[in-house]
Amino acid sequence: MNALLVRWVWWPLLVAFVVVARVWTFLSSTSRRRARRLAGSDAARQAGRAAEARLRAIVGTYVGSTPLELRLLVVEDRYARGWADSGLFTLSRSSYRVSCEMRVTAYFSSPLSSAETIAHILDAGERALSGIPFTHDFAPRDSPGGLAHAGHILAWDQPTIPLPEHAEAAHDCRFRLLWEPPTASSVASIRRRHGAVFALTLPPVAYFRVPRGRGSRLTRT
Repeated sequence: MNALLVRWVWWPLLVAFVVVARVWTFLSSTSRRRARRLAGSDAARQAGRAAEARLRAIVGTYVGSTPLELRLLVVEDRYARGWADSGLFTLSRSSYRVSCEMRVTAYFSSPLSSAETIAHILDAGERALSGIPFTHDFAPRDSPGGLAHAGHILAWDQPTIPLPEHAEAAHDCRFRLLWEPPTASSVASIRRRHGAVFALTLPPVAYFRVPRGRGSRLTRT
């Protein structure tokens, strides 16, 4: 009798919860079409242009203050949809409907040797307000093929370990991928034409987010 009571009472309640949870998850997740529309809105594009300008300015600082010569700039502009999930008697969802992020990776050559180039970069970083976070305190003693500080990652070719080709970072949805100039289609081609390659990866910028609620939009982080 107790088993029948459990089956008659609890099973329908469990099935009802599962159905409600699935419907809630579907309605609370941002569809791809809506996420794309929000990421392509005027406010998002304005914030994206401002973020790209800031990242390009940082790359320009390296070009203007060091022997590095820019050969390829890769701009990854992407967005993540708001998600919702359900577990056993639990419901969870992201705090946003869409979130946009931009990444920039710059590839350089140098007329100097790698050692001399790195020395000049460290010298530039020693200058106050240079915008370059690497100083002689971060000289590549332990990691001879790279520097990393304050979100900036600088790597360069090694005699037996050349830099790999650019690999796009994992993402939910891509809004734009820019290679500039498009003729420099690979790291190998830069190496063939100009010698050793240096790669600078800047910290990603989350430049636009649409929180859940009344539609208020956060465009600065």
